[in-house]
Amino acid sequence: MEELERQNLAGSLMTNDTLAISLCDYFDSHGTPNERMRAKYILGRTYYCLGELPHALELYYEAADCADTLDINCDYAKLSRIHAQSANIFHKEVQPRSELKELKLAEYYAWKGKDTLMAIECYAQRADAYDYLHKHDSIIFIQEHAAQLFTSINRHDRAAQTISTTILSLINIGDLDKARKYCNLYESNSGFFDNDGNIDEGLEIYYYIKGQYYLAVNKTDSAEYLFRKELRIGKDLNNQIAGCKGLQELFITKNNSDSIAKYANLSYILNDSAYSLSEMQNIQKLQLSYNYNHHKILAEKSERRAEKIQHLSLFSVMTLLLISILLFMRYRSKKARQLAEYRTNLIALEKVQSELQDLCGGDADISTIISKRNTEIAELQTKISEFQKRLSKTIDPALEDKILEAKVIQRFHEYLESNPVQEATTSDIRELKNLINELIPNFYGALNSSTPLRAIEYEVCLLIRCHFKPASISKLLGRDDAYISNIRRRLLKKIYDTTGNPKELDDRILRII
Repeated sequence: MEELERQNLAGSLMTNDTLAISLCDYFDSHGTPNERMRAKYILGRTYYCLGELPHALELYYEAADCADTLDINCDYAKLSRIHAQSANIFHKEVQPRSELKELKLAEYYAWKGKDTLMAIECYAQRADAYDYLHKHDSIIFIQEHAAQLFTSINRHDRAAQTISTTILSLINIGDLDKARKYCNLYESNSGFFDNDGNIDEGLEIYYYIKGQYYLAVNKTDSAEYLFRKELRIGKDLNNQIAGCKGLQELFITKNNSDSIAKYANLSYILNDSAYSLSEMQNIQKLQLSYNYNHHKILAEKSERRAEKIQHLSLFSVMTLLLISILLFMRYRSKKARQLAEYRTNLIALEKVQSELQDLCGGDADISTIISKRNTEIAELQTKISEFQKRLSKTIDPALEDKILEAKVIQRFHEYLESNPVQEATTSDIRELKNLINELIPNFYGALNSSTPLRAIEYEVCLLIRCHFKPASISKLLGRDDAYISNIRRRLLKKIYDTTGNPKELDDRILRII
């Protein structure tokens, strides 16, 4: 986790989602709220690096939900960054209102986490959302206030960098004196300019912005110089479009029809390229969203179809419900007797299985008794299976869900999480046997068909089938890890007459249904 955190802070590309998923699974069961939040955040960052923005956003929401904001030890700084990352995705998806909501949460938690710089950064980024909404007054207010906050913590460079983004808005509303003031502040304090007044690579759009100022104050020569510098130095598509646009506006003021036509045509070509690129990026985004959300769309369609059918057949359903109630009342006593017999058979099956396993641990020649007990087990399993076949017509949940949601399994997980770890009792093991006898009647027979297992061997198999890891099994049974590993290796030979890794035994047992 710490290594992935360092990669994230260093800005490294994170593509190992398998490791991030494993961390999430582990901390979901064993971690604190802060650890679960960190794990899901790292997984979200991984999907962000992989370009799966909808999936990343969902993981950010899950990470934020993990935070216990009432706990004094809550990692507010991490929670702030999670909301800031969510805002970044909304910005890319041009959803400014959702972006504003996430930025406000990011700022709030940054202040709670005493991360002053992060709080001011989140506040300043609201201007980007207001830019999408074309609210120039809000942009100016946010950035001027943010610049004051940066100045209050002696970050004069960030104050200058922040205030520069208001220059175009000031030009648009005609406040040219303040625009000039902010140009000077940006050039002197931002740290982006060399001694010759050239801005750092990648920030050449400023030449267009300052050119617009010169155009507004009718200094056309200076404006033309900066627009041409934008074209010459700024290599990306946005810089080229801005340079052409500035020159086109300049020659409109000079009434130079040839130059107007030239740069209008260049602007058209560049804008067409930009549109094509934008459409390609939008298609990629839509494809990613489609791939991730397709199953949700299908589920929603199915739900709407089900609702329509439900409305059309409401009267019939009510009638059938009434009939079902009447039938239930009529056969209730009969089913109660069947259920009592079924439970008696389960108890008898567990008793006979335990007796047989105890006999297998002795030294006497007891083949006749073992044969008799095996016959009794087969008869009881047949009765239980027949009852379950009848019961399955009305009760048919997923097998693995029933196992994992059983009370005894939940109790075992509580034992493992307690400090110190609590071992399973004899009563717990008996309840576990009854559970598997009920859900998988042929489980015992599948493992004991060739040679009956000892009690400890069968208990290991039961816990494996219930998805417990070897380390957890050793704790629940009060045995060391090496002992459980040796039992699993011997069982692979004893049950399946093969040698190999104990993991092969686990895989085979998990397939018994």
